[in-house]
Amino acid sequence: MLIKKGRCRYGEVPVFETISQLLRKEAGVAVQKQTVDLLYLLLNCPSLMLMFCSSCKEEGTSSDIPTTSTETAPAFKGTGAILEGLADCLASRGNGAPKTLVLKLQRNAIIVVAFLASSGRRGFEFLLGRDPCSRRSNFLFLILQVLASEIDVEEASSSSSSKACDDFRERTLVIREALILLNRVASNPQYSTPVLRLLTNRRGDMACLTIDIATRLSRKPLNCLWHHQKSLDTISKQMRESEIPDLARIFKRRVFSFLGDPLPSASASASH
Repeated sequence: MLIKKGRCRYGEVPVFETISQLLRKEAGVAVQKQTVDLLYLLLNCPSLMLMFCSSCKEEGTSSDIPTTSTETAPAFKGTGAILEGLADCLASRGNGAPKTLVLKLQRNAIIVVAFLASSGRRGFEFLLGRDPCSRRSNFLFLILQVLASEIDVEEASSSSSSKACDDFRERTLVIREALILLNRVASNPQYSTPVLRLLTNRRGDMACLTIDIATRLSRKPLNCLWHHQKSLDTISKQMRESEIPDLARIFKRRVFSFLGDPLPSASASASH
């Protein structure tokens, strides 16, 4: 209770406005990561989440996003800037920062996006870019790009150094969080249709990225090099060898089912 009161006390409008500035790429990866962590703590206060989601509210929402509640909290005008900052965090290339730190930033940003999406109709509108505040931030596309980039990096990796193992461990967590989010929104009984419609949009790269990622991650392993690394912890190996392929196969099944295409047979998939 005291912790929640503290969050609400410090979660005034000026704090959110400061957060929007510190999330920008100009602040640097280390500052961005700490700011994402602070934002997550603040949004865990229900009154602050309500204030955040009520920002720049306009009449009329997407017809395929059901309304579940009416927000009445006082709004501030910083939500759009914060969402753009989160998008910067997902798109971060580090600018010289350690790769592990960049991956931690991206993982924490995905966790915040997932938390927003779980908050209800408004959070899903943020995720889909249907809200006026988030039209510049295509979070699903950014998350797919992160996944595709990290899969490419890992498949090309031949290093077995301690640093490479640290990167692999953090990359595993990024991929896991992203797949959990994608499965959660793709299976939501109220919002799955608009989510899958966006993920499989033939215009642009969304559909190709979605199918490619689901297919590549559902195979195991991505890189046999990691099977023999003694410095890599057992939990990371188990995630990569079982949990991540399982999550990817579930996601792939949902995508193909929505498209109306039959999945390849198990024997055909195993041969790739």
